[in-house]
Amino acid sequence: MTDHIQLSLRAPLDESIEVDGLTADRLAALSNHEIAAQPVFAGSHQARLGDFFEVRGDRSDHVRIDGDLRLVHGLAAGMSSGELLVFGDVGHRLGAGMTGGWVDVRGDAGNDVGLAMRGGAVRVTGNAGDRVGAAAAGASKGMTGGEIVVNGSVGAGAAARVRRGLIVVVEDAGADAARAMIAGTLLVFGRTGANPGRGSKRGSIVALGGIDVPPTYQYACTFQPTYVRLLLTYVRRQYGLSVEDRALDGHYRRYCGDAGEAGKGEILVLA
Repeated sequence: MTDHIQLSLRAPLDESIEVDGLTADRLAALSNHEIAAQPVFAGSHQARLGDFFEVRGDRSDHVRIDGDLRLVHGLAAGMSSGELLVFGDVGHRLGAGMTGGWVDVRGDAGNDVGLAMRGGAVRVTGNAGDRVGAAAAGASKGMTGGEIVVNGSVGAGAAARVRRGLIVVVEDAGADAARAMIAGTLLVFGRTGANPGRGSKRGSIVALGGIDVPPTYQYACTFQPTYVRLLLTYVRRQYGLSVEDRALDGHYRRYCGDAGEAGKGEILVLA
């Protein structure tokens, strides 16, 4: 048993590989040889993890991966515990269906980060693609627990159909953020794109950097929400995010909607 498992990409990838099941908790029970023998799909054929990665260490729930993993999809999908640290960019479905543990990507991530996530925490220090924390195709709900923090920008559809949990975007969020949101919180430090909160039933969008509130939302009041102050204090302490005093102490305009769904959601806009 070692203090951590190290996976290093042997050579640049020229085709996509699917690694669903490559999680810290699963590798914690495996020997070095068993880790290298884990099945992955490269294009349309099955291969071994060791065909693409040099493996050092074994039987640890602390995993470090180095390399350009933009063509590696499904990393940490279904993870329930442990810690997975990636130095490089990653592909799609990072942390999809995750129930626990900690995933930290020091780079960019593709689409569907935290898809249908149920617990744990994912941090991406770069940008992420579309549908962060959203629902899987055909599913009625997306993220139902946990936390996702993206230090850069995200694409369209972030927090779509989210039931519970927290999604934080430090830069900008794309169009259709929090569409059909059921509950939970989307916090955006930068600009929030077009059509936010459409079809929302409950939940909160906290917009610090500008947002065009849809006409189906009704202005309610301007106040200093204790919840937002606690939330911002938490993300500053937990994730080291820079939070301006005006966001902590400022007033917020509250809008309620979506009226088209007789929803009880809210958009809080820093005044």
